[in-house]
Amino acid sequence: MNVFLLFGLLTAAFNLYLSYHFNVTADHSVFPKPADVSWFFIGEPVFNFGGFFVDGSAPTIYRLPSVMFLLWASITLCRYLKDNRTFFQAFFAAILLGGVGGLTLDILAYGSICDWLGFKVPGASIYSMTNISDLMILVSAPFVAIICPKGLIQRSLAFCFAMAVIGSNTYYHVFALYEFLAPVA
Repeated sequence: MNVFLLFGLLTAAFNLYLSYHFNVTADHSVFPKPADVSWFFIGEPVFNFGGFFVDGSAPTIYRLPSVMFLLWASITLCRYLKDNRTFFQAFFAAILLGGVGGLTLDILAYGSICDWLGFKVPGASIYSMTNISDLMILVSAPFVAIICPKGLIQRSLAFCFAMAVIGSNTYYHVFALYEFLAPVA
């Protein structure tokens, strides 16, 4: 088995373990209140039942397209990593597989995604929760979009899609930074 494929699958499994850990130990842990923290913190888990561009606190049929996309992306990345690739193509595709696979395993195991890593800009009234899988996707998706597809049109489309996914995962952070940087009237 390809080393990078194995790395991607192991990071996806590790992300599932982190979700399991926060699902099981959340009742026995003491987490800081969001008002008392700034920047990154480990917070009380939040279970995300939404999809791309769809938030929610309960399961919904609108999640199905996201689940189907995550399954397809995981399988496609596994197939992609079976072939010999350049180091950077394989490395970033493996990180993306770890993130996408982690989200897929979360959904299949628990029916939701466990977000436990908080982000709050000092002085902002809002905060956001995320997980390692999301961060792996945010870091690797633009690189995969630029270096993995062969043609310029495919790269352009992949990069636009990567930016849309990043935008859907970071809009709370952008609002928090705006609130932090905007002058108080």
